[in-house]
Amino acid sequence: MEPTSKYFSANSITLHCLSWGDPSNPPLIMTHGIGLCAMVWRPLAEDLARDYHVLSLDLRGHGDTDKPGGYTFDNMAEDVVGLVQALNPSQPPYAIGHSAGGMTIMIANHKAPGTMGPTVLVDTRVGPALEVYNPEEREERMNRTRNKRAVWESREVMYDAYRNRRVFSTWTDDAVRDYIYGGTSLLDDGKAELKCPTEVEAIYYEARHSLNPTPYLKGLGGEYLLLLGNTGNYPDEGARNSDEIKYFLNEVKGARMETLPKGSHFVAMEDPDMVLASARRYLDSHRLGGN
Repeated sequence: MEPTSKYFSANSITLHCLSWGDPSNPPLIMTHGIGLCAMVWRPLAEDLARDYHVLSLDLRGHGDTDKPGGYTFDNMAEDVVGLVQALNPSQPPYAIGHSAGGMTIMIANHKAPGTMGPTVLVDTRVGPALEVYNPEEREERMNRTRNKRAVWESREVMYDAYRNRRVFSTWTDDAVRDYIYGGTSLLDDGKAELKCPTEVEAIYYEARHSLNPTPYLKGLGGEYLLLLGNTGNYPDEGARNSDEIKYFLNEVKGARMETLPKGSHFVAMEDPDMVLASARRYLDSHRLGGN
């Protein structure tokens, strides 16, 4: 099932979405993580399109959405609010967000309560960033991001190079290809160029590190399912007892959590069927009038 590209004017920029399914079905917005693109949701979107009108968004600075600067979580959230206003749906859209995409959805609901309907958060951080790196290590990591290769001889060469890299080694073959084919543009000479500039990706990583989500969560309305890979942001059987998770579940009255039996931070790209099964159970229960 090939998606259709749709463009929306929102928050003074042009947003690009990939669209699957019948527009008369309930709307479902999907948001990706930093440095990724709308196409990474393809396996879930194709299935969900049987019952939902799926719109997978290229976040600000990513994919075929504008790259105007202002690369902050607040601006991304305001883009989502603007997208919903442009859609003018008869009901708040359902949503699925991975990592920073999930946080973007929650901030959108904080800024404009009731904007989003029931939402699945896939390994989204709900507390302050863990200090894994000292300042020198953080700077070195940002420099690596800024200096990573942006242009490749072809998408096939890029795929061969990426396939066994540590981050991508656990992804399915299709997930790696979806990221490359959705996240690169073909130049006139046939070379493939990343759509998300490396400087933009680095800015977002730094913004994510310094972001404290708790002010956005205080009194947050809406309903959320937090899906955690077994080795993701909260990689142990005691995840439910972590201070961040406790705060999230206590503060956000419509929130609950499910720990998946396996998977890293990129569990949606490692086992899309497993993530789809949990997301569908949750979303369908709301769509069909359950709880």
